[in-house]
Amino acid sequence: MIFVIGIGGTGMRCLEAFVHLCAMGMFDNQEINILALDTDRENGNFYRLRELTENYIQIKSPTQIPQKDSFFSAKINYYEYYPDYSLQQTSDFRRLAQLIYAADQERDLANLLFTPATQNFNLLHGYRAQTHLGSLLMYHAILEEVRNKPKGSLGQFINQLQSATEHSTPRIFLMGSVFGGTGASSIPILPKALNEALRLMTDSQHVLENFYLGSILLTHYFKFDHPDTQDLEKKEGVIANARNFALNSQAAIMFYEEDRTVKSIFQKFYLLGTPKADYTTPTKKDNVITGGRDQENDSHFIELLAACAAYDFFYSPEEQLAKIKNTEKKAHYYYRTIDTDISLQFRDFLDSPTDIAKFTKKFGCFTALSFLTLNDKFFDVAKHGKNLPSIGITTYNDLPQKAIDALKRYMELFHFKIENNTIKNGWLRQLQRSVATQGAFLFHPDIFTDVTSKLQKYNWSKLFDSNLKHHNFKTGILGTGLGGGTYDAFMEAFNKQKDGPSTNLMEKLLKRVYDTLITLYNFN
Repeated sequence: MIFVIGIGGTGMRCLEAFVHLCAMGMFDNQEINILALDTDRENGNFYRLRELTENYIQIKSPTQIPQKDSFFSAKINYYEYYPDYSLQQTSDFRRLAQLIYAADQERDLANLLFTPATQNFNLLHGYRAQTHLGSLLMYHAILEEVRNKPKGSLGQFINQLQSATEHSTPRIFLMGSVFGGTGASSIPILPKALNEALRLMTDSQHVLENFYLGSILLTHYFKFDHPDTQDLEKKEGVIANARNFALNSQAAIMFYEEDRTVKSIFQKFYLLGTPKADYTTPTKKDNVITGGRDQENDSHFIELLAACAAYDFFYSPEEQLAKIKNTEKKAHYYYRTIDTDISLQFRDFLDSPTDIAKFTKKFGCFTALSFLTLNDKFFDVAKHGKNLPSIGITTYNDLPQKAIDALKRYMELFHFKIENNTIKNGWLRQLQRSVATQGAFLFHPDIFTDVTSKLQKYNWSKLFDSNLKHHNFKTGILGTGLGGGTYDAFMEAFNKQKDGPSTNLMEKLLKRVYDTLITLYNFN
């Protein structure tokens, strides 16, 4: 069984990329437990991930059965945890320290180690690059949660960890940055916190000895501007300053290289970064937002690379991980940096030819699916049987409207949404915008047009660029709707496919579309 934990704002965006890999079909026949862990429950990226996974689950409901060779093939169990730093309870360190440290001497020690500003800033928007503080608070917050709410979302995740050990050696992968606050604070202490939580809930010792552990360590790859930094710091007490991200990254890498405990617990570390951290995340407002719903950063291609690192870990040979864990007892390190000024192809994200071919096939066909399903005409055909033969095919007239709405919303988050004749970029288009050579990203540049009418009528039979043009398919000169001849070519191939065995109508439809697109794009 697979366990993935995303921590902090960067972790949320890495999880977002991971869920998209699941939707593409990269994790066939897998049950995946996702834990989103952040201090800022209202953070825009946390909210976006929550919406994404809710729609994923709704698409597969009510069965949520793992599938093979289809879209949305993995079963996802989604959990989330956020410490409660509300003003009514423990809004600053001093109040929380009084809960953790009962003795006056220990409170005095805290006063010695932490500045007044650090002790009193509001924690509602995270740890703001104060990793020494965050490690302490997150560790105790996790244990307090499982003591007080063993049946809460975090408690359910812990129970899944426990039950998984009864059947196999589960794998846990952590995702977060090393230059910020929550992720940098939590990655080193999470194994111990999870182990202690398991002990509290199950009365068993050293439970994590039964797991394989891996983690992505993202060094600084973006920046944000701080106008009037002194005024902002005076107002907030403590702020995360992007000018310190490089230094924070260096210090973190030194820690992971030297700390024997961490090196002996983990089997694999994937260190990722960019040579230049000059990408500035677009914001909704001119002023700096420290957290909350308005802090919703665009996605970056390196987060997809992080999700691919998780894929590499989960499909690492059992004997390799066992040797690292039991014989070598020292984590392996994998380093990767990608220049934002170069063209990015599918081969840049995975290593083996087999995995690259799989990634190209799944990503390409899923992108074609987004064009297909973002047009209501397709669902009119699917639901009412228009243009479908009367024999040998399901009309899908009982396709649940909730599932249709969920699929359409998912694809808006994945690709794009057109509102008031304006394109709102989804995940894929945001990734392309993070590459300096905009347009040279995975697919044919025309897919990333900023002209609304061209995007709506895009001929997705020519999805791949010159490197993979042999995978594009031919269409007729004339046609109607959804790319004209492209749609007609799709429907002709769709009519020749057979329905799969699933009793879930949406999964049945998605399987049929998957088989059709695999055939059209010559991936058989």
